[in-house]
Amino acid sequence: MFLKTEPFERNGVTVTLYELSALQRIEHLEHLKALEAVADADMQAALNMTITSGALLVAMSLWHAHPLKGTHNTPKEDVEQIQKDVLMTWPLEFIAEAEYSVKLLSGMVPPPESSAPQDDAVTEPVSLEKPSPVS
Repeated sequence: MFLKTEPFERNGVTVTLYELSALQRIEHLEHLKALEAVADADMQAALNMTITSGALLVAMSLWHAHPLKGTHNTPKEDVEQIQKDVLMTWPLEFIAEAEYSVKLLSGMVPPPESSAPQDDAVTEPVSLEKPSPVS
């Protein structure tokens, strides 16, 4: 398998998160597009969509090695069941952290800036103009 993996450990439990496949990324974008079509969403509806979208992304990632993989008629049905499990058993904070990890693994968000030490030396501005003679 060519997908990158990363362990995700919280409260002494470790699961393996997988990079999303190309097809899963397309499905996720289609899901987000469908959410945009929801008109007149209030704050509660927006929060609900954010949480369920995060759980869907996590479920898509977990599906690659989940015991439910292949137990339903379609992979989409497998993922929906895993998503329900994530929503029922994971705290919101863990869903958000795992969603971000999956997005990092999948190249859907830029990696955090490196913490390499920066040169704090002050430099003078450089100009392409020739210096004028001072009288």
